[in-house]
Amino acid sequence: MVVASILSNPNHLYINGKWVEPTGTDSRNVYNPTNGEVVLTLKDANAKDAALAIQAAQEAFEKGPWHNEYSGMKRRDALLKISDLIIEHRDNIAKIESLNTGKPIGNSTFEAMHGAEVFRYFAGLADKQQGRHNVPAHDPGFDSYTLVEPKGVIGLIVAFNFPFILSIWKLAPALATGNTVVLKPSPQTPLSALYLAQIINDNNVLPPGVLNVIPGNIEAGVALTESPYVDMISFTGSVGGGKAVYRASAGSANLKHVALELGGKSPNVIMDDADVTAAAQHAAAAAFINTGQTCCAGTKLYVHRKIYDQFVATLKVVAETIASKMTTDVTTSSIGPLIDQNQLNRVTGFVDRAIESNNVEVIAGGKRWGTTGFYFLPTVLKASKDTEVACEEIFGPVVTILPPFDDLEEVIQHENENPFGLAAGIYTNNAKAINRFVRTMKAGTVWVNCFNALMPYMPFGGYKNSGIGRELGEEAVREFVVTKSVTAKY
Repeated sequence: MVVASILSNPNHLYINGKWVEPTGTDSRNVYNPTNGEVVLTLKDANAKDAALAIQAAQEAFEKGPWHNEYSGMKRRDALLKISDLIIEHRDNIAKIESLNTGKPIGNSTFEAMHGAEVFRYFAGLADKQQGRHNVPAHDPGFDSYTLVEPKGVIGLIVAFNFPFILSIWKLAPALATGNTVVLKPSPQTPLSALYLAQIINDNNVLPPGVLNVIPGNIEAGVALTESPYVDMISFTGSVGGGKAVYRASAGSANLKHVALELGGKSPNVIMDDADVTAAAQHAAAAAFINTGQTCCAGTKLYVHRKIYDQFVATLKVVAETIASKMTTDVTTSSIGPLIDQNQLNRVTGFVDRAIESNNVEVIAGGKRWGTTGFYFLPTVLKASKDTEVACEEIFGPVVTILPPFDDLEEVIQHENENPFGLAAGIYTNNAKAINRFVRTMKAGTVWVNCFNALMPYMPFGGYKNSGIGRELGEEAVREFVVTKSVTAKY
């Protein structure tokens, strides 16, 4: 069995440098989405377990060496060691990630290596968190300077779609700046977070209590958001979930800082100068990445009238070609399954309602693939701007082509009025159009002639309902620190 051969303590929590059994009795099945089979039954962390993890993190922050004794250079070396361990164990990480999510193994291997690069990037910033010294402007008797300090105990709540990557996006900057953390992975996908804790623990990289991992359901998440001993919550998930976290954090005994990376319905604009074949392949990759379970996927297509019909016909062929290469084998399939039956039901519901409305045309796909696992065909729809499939985040392999446009301004105006603002893309060589689109779109990330290109050094986050704060880049570091002003008169 893959899990037993990789995870040493699969049914335990990682708290204060030790593997401990959950205190409660509630359990859940962890499934292999490619076949629907149970790979592991886990006990959920509950509020009591969360409190123990928070206490361990608090004591590690207040009394342990990570914040109080380690220099930035020593934390840098620890993060570099974690990066090396991820590279060393990348095959196991990929195997367990594909088992838990159904991703093609090539995707999981890429994500493991991306995680190593993220740790390496933030290691480079660990020894560069410096305040500033101010030359007295009005009275030489005053000395004034600033200190950059870690916030303290950070609660990290991660979504199911990229469990390894999303954990690391939060962990690396939080650890680099001297914080201690309690990581709650998604209930559906806890395995890679547990394995990361395992390789860190086995190699004694971090002092006890600096990293705590508690797989669990909503009870553990609520305990993190409401605890007066947690100084910050970093959450990735749905808009509704993010708003709930925000309310709970505001209502807790301490007004904790919250960073939210939430949903999107990202537009992808194909201009009239585009090479139609290349643009269709680009659009399919933008929409169907990770089976569409990607918050920034380009799932809403605007195509210029001059190439509209040709583009639609070409995208149909591209989607059907991807479908023809689908298998239940993660080593060969072109695309993976949805995460579970609930997500399959959700995606099916969106598409079925669209078809029943008679206002939507199915160009490709539109239904479940096979009878084993949670697969859905790559789906291309044509719909008007006000339809549900054009407005709501579906989180599946579904892309909606809107009516053809003539003027880029109408696209920008319509998109800037919608409630999301995570990402947007434009495919063109027209410099004037690019400049106009980049500067006027209300989106946290704008891609030009590419999509879903995410680098460790580039900040990622949304406008409007798509989130608060930034992950990756130097901007991510700022989320996890607080600036203290010091003024002294001698």
